[in-house]
Amino acid sequence: MFIRSVSNVTFFVELFVNMYCDFIDEKKAFADLKKIMRLWDINDNSQRLMDLFFEQLVRSKWDRHRIYNFAFVYIKDNLSDTDYDDIPEAAFDYLADIESSIIGYCSYDSFLKIPDEPHNKNELIAYVRGQKWKN
Repeated sequence: MFIRSVSNVTFFVELFVNMYCDFIDEKKAFADLKKIMRLWDINDNSQRLMDLFFEQLVRSKWDRHRIYNFAFVYIKDNLSDTDYDDIPEAAFDYLADIESSIIGYCSYDSFLKIPDEPHNKNELIAYVRGQKWKN
């Protein structure tokens, strides 16, 4: 991992500690995700960090509907104009890939997997793409 400053080292230590804690609310999760996105070009492992972040939401017992609301509503409602200026476009592109994995507009292998959902491939495809998780 490539880290350029002490503040970045502190952030990564905090992030990895948080990866083993539950995200209780969207505000805390948003703050950590925004840090990952702001450091996108500085860190060679940016995609992996974002993947770990969303995996932690799943481990924190967030269901697909809550993750969807976080990714599609909360983030967009809470990013400021400055955030849009400061966060590299590549971070937003990768977030769009994550959003696709949440709603199933991708291959089955790329779906965000959540333990309490169907394990059978065809059942999961129908569940996710049919938006049965929104009920």
